[in-house]
Amino acid sequence: MFKLKKIIEYSLYLLAFILPWQTRLILRPGSLNGGYFEYGSVGLYGTDILLLIIFCLYILYLVKMKFSIFDFRFSNALFMIGGLELTVFVSIFFSEDKSIAVYKYIWLLMGIGLLFLLQSFDYKKIRLLYSFLLGVFFQAVLGIWHFLNQFAYAFKWLGIAEHDPSTLGVSVVEAIGADGIGERWLRAYGGLDHPNIFGGLLAIGVLVVIFLLIFLKRNIQYSEKNTQYSIFNIHSIYKYLILIFYFFLLTFCTALFFTFSRSAWLACAVGIVVMLIFGIIKKDWFYQRELLKIILFVSVLFFILFINFENLVLTRVRAQSRLEQISNIERMESYQNGFEIIKNNFFFGAGIGNYTMALEKNNPGQPAYSYQPVHNVFLLVLAEIGVFGFLFFVSLFLYVFYQAIKIKDGFAVALLIALMILMMFDHYFWSLHFGMMFLFFVVWLMVIKPPLLENK
Repeated sequence: MFKLKKIIEYSLYLLAFILPWQTRLILRPGSLNGGYFEYGSVGLYGTDILLLIIFCLYILYLVKMKFSIFDFRFSNALFMIGGLELTVFVSIFFSEDKSIAVYKYIWLLMGIGLLFLLQSFDYKKIRLLYSFLLGVFFQAVLGIWHFLNQFAYAFKWLGIAEHDPSTLGVSVVEAIGADGIGERWLRAYGGLDHPNIFGGLLAIGVLVVIFLLIFLKRNIQYSEKNTQYSIFNIHSIYKYLILIFYFFLLTFCTALFFTFSRSAWLACAVGIVVMLIFGIIKKDWFYQRELLKIILFVSVLFFILFINFENLVLTRVRAQSRLEQISNIERMESYQNGFEIIKNNFFFGAGIGNYTMALEKNNPGQPAYSYQPVHNVFLLVLAEIGVFGFLFFVSLFLYVFYQAIKIKDGFAVALLIALMILMMFDHYFWSLHFGMMFLFFVVWLMVIKPPLLENK
């Protein structure tokens, strides 16, 4: 049993590390109006295989232990999760493409299974955070290299596609250079499908690093006053960890800047401000001091990057260039299309994963790439699974918010608000595999305390 438990534990650490990587085997490429259609594709992801193996081993472990160690700390939210799952299942019967609906329903089950494992299994949660951040670190390094190199090479074994700024459809920033000539700058992708998705991952990663930095510094202070106590038993390891995390923060923020994702910038900034506000409310002077040091560090870094890439930042902020205006027009049109689909499928939805099919039905004859989900997770959920599923979806986050406010958990509230901002401006937390898995991982992050201290 001890060996089985260790296999499950270290497999979870591995899963957290590879979570951002999108290696997959495409079983059925999607096709629409003669073009490749991502939202109609069916594939098997490496993370899914690992998660299924872990889940099977965990069930075996529970059976061997006669379920005596079972403890699901999130049990009060089972009603919301169960209601969400049921409404998604029902939406399958109202979908245009039932095979895609079943496929996306399995995604939801995988996300719920991930949350179940992270909440119920006994492991060292701080180690899992370290594994996750290490995975994000490699993504950040890759994203920085892509931006500085202004080219991303394809590597199928890690799920990385080629991105050339001269190719139409690749996410770039168009700006006027110092010589007065127009330029196309490749935005950082990392190993993900879009710079906005990469930016969302980094924004959450920055908040986690800040939380761990303050957590470690507080334990240094505590262990200095109580020499018998040390979470890691070796006092000197704290200082090395703090240096590592500051390096992580430097790397994450640099990569976040190079994504030029306005929603990710906003989510990260607001999340940090929320953490500071809670420190002030709780009158935690140590927390405030350490967080202000981190804010100063991040501010200086962004100022240096802004000086070197001022024209790119101003282009994104002012949103007056050709590409920015096209993007804004497309977003407004997507909202109009979204409201139309919601009106026609208000109670039971168009079916999970079937928004783009419903969009094609309303506007036939367009190229495949023009059919995109509405850039708002809440509208997308309402359109795909109807008003009842939408209420269960929202109630899950309201429950997490209530629990965090009750214990004045600034980190959880900061993560929740950052997540809400990201979901308000994009769709990937519901429409893409990584987004669905990452959504439930972030929900777990919101309820991580006090287990950090319980697993010394």
